[in-house]
This record gives sequence, structure tokens and C-alpha cells, in this order.
Amino acid sequence: MRDKWVIILPLSILSLLILTFFFFYPLIDGIVMGIVFSYVAKPVKNRLLSKTGKIASSLIATLVIILPISFLMFYGAFQGINQLVFLLTHQQEYVQNFTATLIDAGIEEKYVSEFYRMLSSAISLLQDYLKLSAIDVTVKTVLFLTNFIISSIVCYYVLLDGDSFIERIMRVFPDERREGLRQFVLEVDETFRGLWFGNFVVAIIIGLTSIPFFIAFNLPFVPLLSGLMFLAALIPVFAEWMVLAPIAVYLALKNIWLAAWFISFGFVFLYFIPELLLRPYFVGYTSKIHPLVLMLAFVGGAIVGGIAGFFIAPMIAGLMTAVYNYYTRID
Repeated sequence: MRDKWVIILPLSILSLLILTFFFFYPLIDGIVMGIVFSYVAKPVKNRLLSKTGKIASSLIATLVIILPISFLMFYGAFQGINQLVFLLTHQQEYVQNFTATLIDAGIEEKYVSEFYRMLSSAISLLQDYLKLSAIDVTVKTVLFLTNFIISSIVCYYVLLDGDSFIERIMRVFPDERREGLRQFVLEVDETFRGLWFGNFVVAIIIGLTSIPFFIAFNLPFVPLLSGLMFLAALIPVFAEWMVLAPIAVYLALKNIWLAAWFISFGFVFLYFIPELLLRPYFVGYTSKIHPLVLMLAFVGGAIVGGIAGFFIAPMIAGLMTAVYNYYTRID
């Protein structure tokens, strides 16, 4: 009878974990982001812990990270929707100005007419798509907002109870194994803290660097755009183009050559240098993860798992690095 329970108990635990993952899967983005935010907020909590206590320091640290991100994200979305509506309602004027710019640049009129026809068709298709996908966009927006709220809650509770939760898990293991396990957990924690705090610092650098860049091109809403660049830089490799591409379209409607210069300089100073040179080496230094492994983890994780993959894949790389560092240090 006892042998049966040896088999039944692990199977029951495994089934419970599978069911839990199944029901939590729609919220996996929020859960993973909350864990990442907690590592960024942890230095703030540790600094306040002795003065304010565990609960207050966890709450303040969570708000310090979540509130600026919330403001930039939702205000940026609001302004983006306003600009899109304005663009669609004045599309004819902008398209005519754009084609006039092409003619002034010396492009033959027949090619400009063909381009005008294609651009008008593309705008009509975009309008039809926005009408047809209104329900789908609404559902995705609600799910995103839910995940963001979940990430805030997860961040707070990881800061509040994360350490005690790990300690309770360690009690399951034999006494002679606990010290070694505790050292391993500290190694993993240090690696993750270096990974996400370093990533946060790089995002701040990109956001600040973008300010003089946007001013040089005489763009409106410079503080908002730089804040959006900071948010985009939190998700490495691809996300900056979510800000740069719409700005390039906005400039192209006014001056095609100005847009070309913007894309060229933007690629070099706000994408190539930060993403392919600065981030891998700086975050690799703070987390002890090899820069190549880190870059491949960000790209591969994004392709396989979307937003959650951006965060999970580097954490897997960090876990492997922590295992290697721990056992080589022991030897």
C-alpha cells in the first residue's frame, strides 16, 4: 500500500502543477513581469527596510517602479490614439503634402501617382481593419490591463514574502543540505538582480540619450517620447522600433529626407549601439551572463514566447550561469 502512495503522491502533485499552469497561463505575462519588477525594486526596498518596516518598504518600492511606468504607458497610449485619429481624419492633406515632396525631390510624376494610389489603398485597408478588429483590440487591451495590474500585485508580494517563501521551501530539505541550497539560491538571486537591474539602467540610458536626439529633429512631446523609449528599451532588441517607426512616418509626411536622416541616425544611436554593444556587455557584466548568450536569449525568447519569452529566456540563461558559477566556485 505504501508503494502505491509513493507513485500516487508525485503524480497528484504533477497534475496539480499542470492544472495551476493551465489556469494561470493567460496571466503568465503579468506574473513574469511582476517578478522582473520586483528585482528592479528590490534595492529600493532594502534601503527603506530598516526605516519603514517590511510592509511599507515593499509597498513604496513597488509604487516607485509601477507609478512612473503606468503614467508613461497610459499617457503615451492616449496621445498615440489621439495622433492616429488626427492622422486618419486629415489623411488627404498629409498624403497630398507627401506626394508633393516626392515630386519636388525629382521623382517622375507617373511613379508618384502610382505611389499615391497605393498609399490611399493602404490607408483604406487600415481603416477597414481597425473597424473589423475593434472587438479583438478591446479584448487584448483588457487582457493587457489585467496583466499589468497582476504584475503590480505580484511585484509587491514577491518583495514582501519572497524571502520567507524561499526559507519555508528550504525546510523540506534535510538539515545537512540547507546551507548549500541557501548559497545556491543566493547565487541565483544575485544573477537575476544583476540581469534585471542592469537591463533597467540601460533602458534609462536609452531614454535619456533620446532626449537631445528628438530635440534635434524638432519633435513635439519630447519628454513623452523619451519616456516611451525608456519603456520600449525595457523589452530589448525589437521594441524601440515601436516608437521610432511611427515617428519616422510622422516626419515622412512632412519631409521625406528628414525622415530618412531620422531613421539612419536613430538606427545607429538608439538601436545598434545600445542593443548590440552596450546592453549585452553591460548587463552581461552585472549578471555574469556571457553577452552572446544574453543576446540570443532575448531574441529567441521573444520569437518563441512573446513578452513573457523576453523575460523567461534570459532568466533561464541566468539560472544556467548561476549553476555553473556555483559549482565551479565549490570546486
